Amino acid sequence: MILEALEGVLSSEDEALSLALKEVREPPLRRISYTGAFHPSGIPPQPEIEFIELEDLKTRPDLFIGVDLISCLLRAEDPDSLKEGAEDLISRMRRKEEIRSEDSQKSHIALALPEKEHLEAVIGRWTDYVWKPRAYDGSEAPSFEGWVEDLKAIADALKNEGINVIFYGGDSVEEMREIGYNVVKVKLRKELPKLGYPRDPSVAWSNSPVIMNMTLEHRRGEEDAAADFFSNIGLKPAFRPRFWSDGRRIVRARAEGGNFIVVRGKDRVALFTGIGIRGSNRAAIELIKEYFSLKGVDLDIYGVPLPGYIRDWRTGAVHLDVVMMNAGPCVFLSPGRMGFYSFLKFGDNIDFVDAGSVFNELGVEVDEIPAKGSEITLVNALNIGRGKLVVDAYNEEASDYLEREWGLDVIRVKIPQVEAGGGGVRCASREYYTD
Repeated sequence: MILEALEGVLSSEDEALSLALKEVREPPLRRISYTGAFHPSGIPPQPEIEFIELEDLKTRPDLFIGVDLISCLLRAEDPDSLKEGAEDLISRMRRKEEIRSEDSQKSHIALALPEKEHLEAVIGRWTDYVWKPRAYDGSEAPSFEGWVEDLKAIADALKNEGINVIFYGGDSVEEMREIGYNVVKVKLRKELPKLGYPRDPSVAWSNSPVIMNMTLEHRRGEEDAAADFFSNIGLKPAFRPRFWSDGRRIVRARAEGGNFIVVRGKDRVALFTGIGIRGSNRAAIELIKEYFSLKGVDLDIYGVPLPGYIRDWRTGAVHLDVVMMNAGPCVFLSPGRMGFYSFLKFGDNIDFVDAGSVFNELGVEVDEIPAKGSEITLVNALNIGRGKLVVDAYNEEASDYLEREWGLDVIRVKIPQVEAGGGGVRCASREYYTD
């Protein structure tokens, strides 16, 4: 579908491309909201099913998908730039590249600083933004000054391990430049209080980043900031899972970086993705499956069921990386917060498979981390490779276990403000590859 859509752009007349570009800017989206089925008082934001009925579309479905992909990644604004963009993306997607796993050694990591006024807008509206009103150190959340301190702690820990750290953000990112960090300033097109979790709007499985497609309205726009950041440092994004046609309608993909973990086994590679409240939908999975196929990458894709939430977001699991972590020969799990025994395998068909069989075939062990401490970020550690993890110091029992039982080097940082927004060190970071 992706290749055909981009080739369709190359073969189309200028008039058809101009019409498609106009429709991409104002798509005839229909929405089905989960909220309509719930008793609505005070619930956190819920996802929407977004789609376009083919009868509502004036443009050919493949042309709409191709033009949308090019325009959202490359800011193409006319037929000539659309065709140039199509050639560029086809070339990038066909480029053979090594796929990096979660356990790969990291050398470059980006952190993102939200704007002060964007964080302040959350106060009094914590449920709307899925945020705790107080951090675990007792401070009010969110706090801009607290975020600066948390990100400094992460950055300093990474620099001590020889990792190149760079910050990106809007005007407030200059705060980090003034205290000695490298920064990239990007344009923020709307209020983005959760910009500080750069794990979600992108993934970096190789040196060609992939931009994601956020689920909730208050996080949409983080993708553009991530794309601008990568372009500024010379890493042009290769793909973005946006729309997929099931033959009846065009479905908007839901894809967030915290929902993807690549595990390299003895003789095979697996991509695990969370399916849940903000998990990957079929549109996202089918598009990503095709992206890897175009790159000539042979891997297995497994959907992992995650628990949702209606009133209390703390009881759910927003992303896979708060219930699953890979380090060395082991996959660490929080099995009470995931569908542990049955996964979905996405091949030519969708099959139910036993989790135990999957891990046996990969040749990795599975272990459960002690759950005392913060269950929200229990396994949300940043694996920097060579047996080293950077973790929230709040999860002390889990950290002690990883050191004692597995001999991992656990580097602790205190990040109360990051945790209050529902994230850990992995959520607050984005590795990328330059070689």
